[in-house]
Amino acid sequence: MNSFSTLILLLDPFFIASFRMVSSPALGYLLGTAVLALLCFILGDISAMGVKFLNRKYIRKIQKDMDRHHHLSEKALMMGDKESYKAVNRQALDAFGHSFSLGGAVFCVSIWPLPFALAWMDSRFAHAPLELPFSLPFLGSNIHYFASFILTYIAVRIMASAAIRLFSWYPGLTARLAETSESPV
Repeated sequence: MNSFSTLILLLDPFFIASFRMVSSPALGYLLGTAVLALLCFILGDISAMGVKFLNRKYIRKIQKDMDRHHHLSEKALMMGDKESYKAVNRQALDAFGHSFSLGGAVFCVSIWPLPFALAWMDSRFAHAPLELPFSLPFLGSNIHYFASFILTYIAVRIMASAAIRLFSWYPGLTARLAETSESPV
């Protein structure tokens, strides 16, 4: 048995507890899957904030470059200097590309818990699909743990993202991670 399997075995009582909170197996599965998805969201969000915090100087530099180049391109356009506008705008687009790529990387950090949750679910539910009382298009009346977890995770992520913004400390924390220490150009 490798160390990953040992870790899954050690975490099993913690993860399975939410699946056993209700007596109905189907409702227990749905509740447990939602709780597991919520745990993945929380751990991923904390990880993404950590990455933003550790890279805050680089993030601020990219934002400052984008703002500066955007301002210069608008100034060149207002002055009628199309060559300068094109040159500066290319630099602004390059800075935007870096910002976009960094945003994609931060998103990837936010979903890192999913493969581990799916590995645990595979150990428990690989041979026991959820039987639905109705048939879904493309899925049928049985839904595999992978599809049910991904669909639940997406729903939980949407709802939790909206709900967490209602707490006054969360928007302030994310704003502090994004703020620049210098005034924009």
